[in-house]
Amino acid sequence: MKKFICKLFIFIFFSVFLNATEIKILSDIPGTGPTIVNHSKISVHYRGTLDDGTEFDSSFKRNQPFVFQIGIRQVIAGWEIGLMGMKVGGKRMIKIPPELAYGKNGAGKSIPPNATLIFDVEIIAIQPPGYKIISINEFISMPKKDLIIIDIRTQEEWDKTGIIKGSKKINAFDHKGNLNPGFINSFKLLTKKKLLNSKVVFISSRGDISSILANGFVENLGYKKMYSLKGGINEWITFGNPLLK
Repeated sequence: MKKFICKLFIFIFFSVFLNATEIKILSDIPGTGPTIVNHSKISVHYRGTLDDGTEFDSSFKRNQPFVFQIGIRQVIAGWEIGLMGMKVGGKRMIKIPPELAYGKNGAGKSIPPNATLIFDVEIIAIQPPGYKIISINEFISMPKKDLIIIDIRTQEEWDKTGIIKGSKKINAFDHKGNLNPGFINSFKLLTKKKLLNSKVVFISSRGDISSILANGFVENLGYKKMYSLKGGINEWITFGNPLLK
């Protein structure tokens, strides 16, 4: 449980602070089929070089693709940003500044401090996330009988906007992004009699934090039928949908 909480805090920290404008795409060959989205599981081949062309790593030479899940900090931040939107069979060359790679410390003997890195990446396979992001229309059309709606925002946010009808209020995070230690127990108490045949929809302010939480429940706690409302309460309000106060 502690491992899950620690991972979840890391997910949230990097989802807030990654900056896509610092990555340069030097070349891009489109692929086909599924597209990489946040929390996709990806199999890739890659070749990494320093800015002067010195090669420091290559999965091609090992003849072994690299497999990871994007969006949970299993790879450097530059990969988290630079691979988004690619498709199977796609090839992309990305240039990553040191602050989105290994920074002032470098990595071992191969990557010196403050190194700009260049990667040639080929996407071999993409597996979509184990949870689903649903639109407002999809959410509205879901049968409410088998639906558990959990608003994970703070008391202040609930008071300010109100909640969607049928929502259960369980505050998931404090103002620093730390997971509320009682959240998972509260979730289990709420869902223990209904979870087998039910779908769980997490709702946050913008939909980003709820998707991170849904992914954590699937990947680390083994839950199924987990959903995140796209755009969260903010988009719900934008489209003029009702809220209860």
